[in-house]
Amino acid sequence: MKLEPFKEVLKRQIPIDIGKPISMITYHLDHPKNCGDPWIGAYSKYGFWYKFSFGTNNDYEKVVARAYESDSYKLDYNSLNVWQTIPSCDYRFIIAKNQSDEPVGSIVIAYCHDVTVIGVYYVIEEYRHSGIGSKLFDEALRNVNQRQTVIFHSMSHLANKCHRFGLVTAFSQQWKFATYEISNPSAFPTLQNEKFTIIRFSNLSEVELIALLKYDSNVTHLKRNVWLKEWLKQTNYNTYVAFQQDEVIGYGCSRETAGGYVLPILVGPLYADNFEVASALLYAILEKYYNPDDDYDWDPDIFAIYRRNVYFVVPDENIQMIELMKKLKGETGILRKERLCYITQTTNTLPNVDFSKIFSVSDMHMSVI
Repeated sequence: MKLEPFKEVLKRQIPIDIGKPISMITYHLDHPKNCGDPWIGAYSKYGFWYKFSFGTNNDYEKVVARAYESDSYKLDYNSLNVWQTIPSCDYRFIIAKNQSDEPVGSIVIAYCHDVTVIGVYYVIEEYRHSGIGSKLFDEALRNVNQRQTVIFHSMSHLANKCHRFGLVTAFSQQWKFATYEISNPSAFPTLQNEKFTIIRFSNLSEVELIALLKYDSNVTHLKRNVWLKEWLKQTNYNTYVAFQQDEVIGYGCSRETAGGYVLPILVGPLYADNFEVASALLYAILEKYYNPDDDYDWDPDIFAIYRRNVYFVVPDENIQMIELMKKLKGETGILRKERLCYITQTTNTLPNVDFSKIFSVSDMHMSVI
């Protein structure tokens, strides 16, 4: 068989015109544009049909999975259930669906005392820039009391678009948070520090629990005792509290979030009085993943900490946390900072948080800090 000359094949390759962009095929949807009531059925400015409804747990799980696949959001499937169990807080989970009844966008509004948190703000890639996200945001803000402070931790590429909703960027660098990933950390044993008493959250006495809630209140200046107790006692949370002479000096938590067969580990909150306490807490909350005696060449432990990816959402100015992550990374681990960060937006004055004690935050999607 005689092959076609290479020069003839090359002529048909894209781009046909060297130095010019590849020509794109333009599609035009012959539908109405930017009209309709989203709660009945509406069209986006590009002609996509969508409809709002109050989301279910099943809808939330779909959003969590999709958000991880497309944007690597670190959400866990149980967060919505926690909000449902907190009597002092109220929430609304709004979902936008297409004609196939599949979620194309979402937003959660959590009302707790004088603070309203907006999170789980997500639109799938195919529907972005069509106005659906703006409609979701407008709907989220519709029932907010003017006396409440609205807080939204926006991704950095969205920060300059939030002013249209009455939100103002927190210009303090303290309210800017970066996501770090440590792959295959190799120096986990070096974190251990036996100077402090470390107690598992589920084993706390009533007096110790009250001391923990007081510590959190002193650090965050937030009224969130009921929320914090429910948040930290989740079955998939690994929470420990550090004591010195019966005084709480820090607490930390790790959990596995959505994402693949071997799940990512997210550390946070991690609040501590100093570097040594933070190191001891980090050892305690990750120790369950360190079992070298059960790791064999013929049967490797794929869930071992030194084969996992560990994530932290860190206040931008916390230099101590950078050193702590380097300590955990060791010689062979890899520390990486994600390009996009979180920048807090608000309608009012933000809480007077003691950032010197915040090494890693709890959650950027459904909590203040």
